Amino acid sequence: MDLTAIAFLTCASAVLLKFNDPLIAQEGLGWPHSLQVAEGHEALMKLGVTLENQESCVITTPGGVTFDIDSPPSNRFSRWDETCSVKVKEVREGDTGRWRLTATGDNTTVRGWTEVHVIEELPSTIAPPIILRDGKSEVKIDLSTEDNSYCLVAKPFSDSALVPGPICSVTLDRTTRAVQGTWDVLLGVPGRMEEVPMRREVVVEAERLDVGYIHDNNKLHLYCNILHTEKNITFCRFQRTSKLFGYNVVDGLSDGKHSYYGKGFLRRECGITIQNPIADDYGSWRCTLGVNMWEDKVIKEQPPMQALISVAPKFRGSSRQQRDIEDTTIFVQEDGALLVSCHADFSLKYCWFQHPNGSQFTPVRLVNEDQPFWYTGEGLAVGQCGITFKHVTKQDSGIWRCHMGPKRQAGIETTNNIEVRVTGPLAANKREIQARIGESITLYCHTANGNRPLYYCRFLSPSYVGLNIDSSVTKADAILDRFYFTPGRNITVGDCSLTISSVHEDDIGNWTCAAIVNDDVMESSDVIRVFSVTESRYQAGIIGGSIGAAVLVLVLMGYVFYKRGSTILSLFKRQDPSPDGFSQRMSEITGVTSRSSQSSNESERDLGTRQN
Repeated sequence: MDLTAIAFLTCASAVLLKFNDPLIAQEGLGWPHSLQVAEGHEALMKLGVTLENQESCVITTPGGVTFDIDSPPSNRFSRWDETCSVKVKEVREGDTGRWRLTATGDNTTVRGWTEVHVIEELPSTIAPPIILRDGKSEVKIDLSTEDNSYCLVAKPFSDSALVPGPICSVTLDRTTRAVQGTWDVLLGVPGRMEEVPMRREVVVEAERLDVGYIHDNNKLHLYCNILHTEKNITFCRFQRTSKLFGYNVVDGLSDGKHSYYGKGFLRRECGITIQNPIADDYGSWRCTLGVNMWEDKVIKEQPPMQALISVAPKFRGSSRQQRDIEDTTIFVQEDGALLVSCHADFSLKYCWFQHPNGSQFTPVRLVNEDQPFWYTGEGLAVGQCGITFKHVTKQDSGIWRCHMGPKRQAGIETTNNIEVRVTGPLAANKREIQARIGESITLYCHTANGNRPLYYCRFLSPSYVGLNIDSSVTKADAILDRFYFTPGRNITVGDCSLTISSVHEDDIGNWTCAAIVNDDVMESSDVIRVFSVTESRYQAGIIGGSIGAAVLVLVLMGYVFYKRGSTILSLFKRQDPSPDGFSQRMSEITGVTSRSSQSSNESERDLGTRQN
């Protein structure tokens, strides 16, 4: 209704009050009608109307204490404004209840009341972290259980969001590791002017394999369990990486030495126990888990999960020492695809490669055919790292360095040097070979880009003797009793190899290996330089002699400079360094020179006289 009239009758007269606000008519003249105040704050109350010619303002507390606001019982109470009002300082729990305000003037009395609710201080508790599972959709997170009018939420790597109350909660479209970290929350709590700050730690747990091993007296336990997942285990397999066969591990099954270890497939645990382990049982193991899960109300098989477990002997410590793996060489044909790979005996968190020119490449998943490079291998979990480049040039030759970061151990990266040689279809394994007269050497060429069959294999000696050779030429029927095909190699897999049982003087020099590779039309070849031990010593002697001579020359030059410099400097040190002294000294030097010349001329005249 637009107009409401309430009559207040007194012993003197009746006053008609009119209200344009229906809310005042319904809830009374006290303002605010209901007030929530936290302990220690101030409560402000007054009548909603102003009484003209007000003579007194009487306050009645919830405890029944009545006083005029102009003469309060303590300094906790004072007038708020010019109307009938009260300010209550340092609100305490006993202030809870109904406060009455009564204004009197011109024989008129107006009363109102305010209901005060005192809120206790929030206990200072440490909230536990909020655990989320990675990859979930439409996830609701309750950040606080306190009643609030609103909350301001600041997530990592995200703009702040203002969320209305009464519970501070947010809904994530999808949980990722980007939301992990500390969330800052500001709560607008009833009864408090200041916003209440709060911090919540959010942890996003991704599906992963928890792997390791335990020494237990005469037993060795290896485990490979799935954490934070909805997948189910269908099989469990363990294999020594150095062997071809593995073990199908099932709970309740044993061969006397190997048995299941864990709490069962239903608990998503896969493990193996080895009784009385021997030295061969230590080292690198690969665990493989078959898994499936529900998708659209149907159970579907998922790709197997794998990891590596590096088991150290019990009495040698369990810490893995970082090391550099032995260098390898890759032969690749120019303008072809280049695969550079390395592996470790532990699961990897990441890996990257350094080009010979210093550039760095981190392998990524192959998405489209236009990518210049991509990851190649069975996966980082099994310690395999590889990168394939679509095209390779001569500039890619050199020493590549593979860096591998362990998954479960921080520290220095494990590295592996790989030499890349960009060649033709056929390449020499070693371009230079040192030989001794009378001893045996092997000249070896093979195909680039893997094993490819050869149509034939031939060699040309430094003395231009041609040799047509294959695996049918053995040591027993060697050509010229000393040239034969290297045992264990075959031209069908791209080997063109020659062994010289006894090196002669005419074998020293440049050899050429040549062949037609696979279906190529043009013949391919490479050069191998064979040099003798005496040649290398002679070259070393020349280099050493040159260095020694250079050092001797430097020493002599230094000595001459020292002697001459000392003589010249001594002429200046004995005189005043002033201009006059310098001129005087120069005159003396000139005089000495003149006298020397004069003496020389006199000697020449005397000599001429004697000769005459």
